[in-house]
Amino acid sequence: MRYSFFPIFAHAITHCIFAMLKTLLIEDNADAAEKLLFLLHKYGAENIQFLGQASSGQEGIAAIEAQKPDLVFLDIELGDMTAFEMLERLDQVDFQVIFTTSHEQYAIKAIRYSALDYLQKPIGREELLAAINRALNSPNRILREQVQQLAQQGKSKVVLPEKIALTTAEGLVFKPISDIVRCESDRMYTIVVLLGGEKLMVSKPMGQLEEILDGHGFFRVHNSHLVNVQHIKQFVRSEGGYLIMEDGTTVSVARNRKDEFLELFSKF
Repeated sequence: MRYSFFPIFAHAITHCIFAMLKTLLIEDNADAAEKLLFLLHKYGAENIQFLGQASSGQEGIAAIEAQKPDLVFLDIELGDMTAFEMLERLDQVDFQVIFTTSHEQYAIKAIRYSALDYLQKPIGREELLAAINRALNSPNRILREQVQQLAQQGKSKVVLPEKIALTTAEGLVFKPISDIVRCESDRMYTIVVLLGGEKLMVSKPMGQLEEILDGHGFFRVHNSHLVNVQHIKQFVRSEGGYLIMEDGTTVSVARNRKDEFLELFSKF
């Protein structure tokens, strides 16, 4: 067991009166680990009680089981296994995770589908502080279903997931992507309309959902509307052009999106 501890760092924040997150760092790149430790020491000392670090998946498992952290900064590619595989091997996952990655776009998408947090290297001060703040203000721990989603998605760079985790005021709701009829923008939130008429207020702007759902047959027909092409019943050319969805609702098609939509729609 090779994970190391930093008593000086821990001692420096012992007398801190703010909320503290017991934190582990799991990172196989020594330079990346050193840079993140520097940022945590400089900007996160008021909120971070640093327990130690590990440089592989096996060491990470041992460190988590021994130290029982509240928060783990977790590199996605660990050499001996991926972060997703590491989490799947844990008997209990009752902590928050902030993934760190350099360039693995497929992995970032997997994280977004599962409604989890991540930082892209090189990590900046503002991004780090925002991630720590989100961890402090959210009592949620990573759920086993999220771990299973990540493990499944992490095994392939091409197979798209069947479910998405939607963040609501009540918590995470897992829904089949094929059940989403349309999404409607509500400022920084999005109303997701599902088969059967169920509506969810999701705490993400629609642009983020559009990015996550890319490749699943969704099309932005209007600034405020993202529709699942598979659930379009009819396109009506009159009144500027609008859609009738399978749930009976109508959605306007913006003039500047009409030609592109018709070209896309002809393929289905």
